[in-house]
Amino acid sequence: MPSMDLYLSDEIDQALTNIAEYRGITKADAMRKAFALLVIADSEARKPGFSLGIVRECDDHTLEAVCRVVGL
Repeated sequence: MPSMDLYLSDEIDQALTNIAEYRGITKADAMRKAFALLVIADSEARKPGFSLGIVRECDDHTLEAVCRVVGL
C-alpha cells in the first residue's frame, strides 16, 4: 500500500483528532474516508447540472437541502 507524508495545520490536526475520537476510528481511517468523499465529490461535480450538498432527512422521510458545498 502506498504511503505519503502529510503536513497539517494545528487546526486541521485537532479537527481530525476530534472526528476520529468521536467516530472511534484512527486518524488514518478518518483521512481515508475524507479522501474517498473527495473522489466522489470531484467525480459528481464534473457532471453538468450536478453539485455537492448537505441534506437533512425530515420526519416524513423527504430530504431538505441545507446547503451547497462549493470550492472542492
